[in-house]
Amino acid sequence: MNATEDEGRPGPSPRVSTAVPPALRQDRPPSIRAQLVRLVLSLLIPALMLASVLLWTLDRQVSRMQERQLAATARALVLVVDGRIGEQVAILQALAVSRGLARGDWADFSSQARIALQGSDSWVAVRLPDGQQPVNTFAVAGDTSPSGRRIAGATWSGWRGPAKVSNVIWGPVSEQPVIVVMKPIVLDDGRAANLSVVTPAASFSKLLARQQLPARWTATVLDAQHRVVGRSRDGEKFVGYRAPPRMISTLEAEHRTVLRTRTLDGIPGIAAYDWLPAYGWTAVVAMPRDEAVGDVQRAMLLVVVIGALMLTVAVLLALRMGRRIAEPVETVAHAASEWVGGGGANFPLATGLSETDGLSRAFASALEVVEQRDAQQKLLMNELNHRVKNTLATVQAVALHTRAGAVSTEEYHAALEGRVIAMSQAHEILTRTAWEGAELGDLARDTLSAFAGPQLKIHGPRAALSPTDALNLALVFYELATNAAKHGALSTPQGEVELSWRNLPLPGGGCETRISWRETGGPPVRAPSRKGFGSRLIGRATRDLKPSKMEYAPEGVRCDLTLRCQSGPCLPRPEHPSQVGGCLE
Repeated sequence: MNATEDEGRPGPSPRVSTAVPPALRQDRPPSIRAQLVRLVLSLLIPALMLASVLLWTLDRQVSRMQERQLAATARALVLVVDGRIGEQVAILQALAVSRGLARGDWADFSSQARIALQGSDSWVAVRLPDGQQPVNTFAVAGDTSPSGRRIAGATWSGWRGPAKVSNVIWGPVSEQPVIVVMKPIVLDDGRAANLSVVTPAASFSKLLARQQLPARWTATVLDAQHRVVGRSRDGEKFVGYRAPPRMISTLEAEHRTVLRTRTLDGIPGIAAYDWLPAYGWTAVVAMPRDEAVGDVQRAMLLVVVIGALMLTVAVLLALRMGRRIAEPVETVAHAASEWVGGGGANFPLATGLSETDGLSRAFASALEVVEQRDAQQKLLMNELNHRVKNTLATVQAVALHTRAGAVSTEEYHAALEGRVIAMSQAHEILTRTAWEGAELGDLARDTLSAFAGPQLKIHGPRAALSPTDALNLALVFYELATNAAKHGALSTPQGEVELSWRNLPLPGGGCETRISWRETGGPPVRAPSRKGFGSRLIGRATRDLKPSKMEYAPEGVRCDLTLRCQSGPCLPRPEHPSQVGGCLE
């Protein structure tokens, strides 16, 4: 409590001084009022001191828990930002092996780049030694005029394998702050060039805003020069700002720490810092200081109010009321002491005094909020680790099997790129439904978007898929379409492919979804002489999803798959992806 609040508060009545001769004053006994006041003070002051010590101890414990929560959140943001940059590096690596790029066929490479970046707010640029950019997908498709297209000199944060990652710079073409991931390449004609994936800095602000931090928390990402790359609040306003000198000196001395500071808004707060060593970037998570200590301060204020009430009543009622008031305070203090010592938070709902009841509820409420936030943070980290491990294991398996069946580096790169893109499209659909399932029509159209045209017909009723079935079918559809484009119906103008499905009820309840792939009008079909990863993948699907079959009929490939209908949450309708639509009945 501040000094202003103390002024004017009623306190113990002052002792009245009378004009008594010095010789008699030393023999005069204390008054009854003075004795009662001394008794009340001797009883209440120790109790209030104990409560203050316990509250101070609780404040330290809560502060440590909040600091751990901030540090864990900063670490999670480091992983999120690293994953975002990793996506750009992966796209860069995939595009670097393009034959259109190597030949200098800018129109063909520009088309490939736009497909690779479909659904992303990034763009691709190719820069020649003289500064010209024959390709920049930020411009209108087909416009490859190099005039005026030059990338300003960038300062680089660090390397990610063979790729460079820049600090935040001003993009002269897009006229906005950007991050550039660059890889030097050599064209077939011997010319050197730089291939870049450019991402607007606003993308990182949106990424941070999607992390569902508490309402008043702020997340910030700084580049190697300690300039703001993205911010969850007012990102547009602060991008490019340099961190305060005190923050910079702290980051240079220690890459991971928690300290009291001020945000770029000037708000006092507690901030946790974590480091991305690959680029020298830093993730900062800050919470307002009043939120960090708000619950404990309110509890302290409540203790002061209760103490003043207890003191007033005790002065009036003396010993009889003194003991009655002290006991509830000691009960709450004992419960707080047990919790600080590692016991359960067993705060009583009824203490016999309304003021101490309120104090107990405030303690219980504050501890419940802290424990819920800690549990939520642990759940988020566990879920993130689980998803990342599963995704990396799947990509690794696909890469290994693809390499085993490839006969050349070009074939390996092309096959791996297509399979990874098919998996990413399935992941994107599952992300929209929080990994609760996917709709078969959406999956088929997104996975086969690269083969879309009058030769490919896709139709069927709404059907729900489990996450596992969705990922498997995305790969199977891609393999069937790739085979059709190379050897089957999609390799000739007269050929047609029909992908259809229907839902059939089962006698014992439930239903099943039967998927049919039919190729017609293509060249005569023969069974493959060797089985690559795609054939093994389709073969495994036909074994697991029965009754199913795969035929290499002379008139065209035929594949039938059977899935058990999925029940559960509704899936978004294709025409309104942001709304929840009908369910499979």
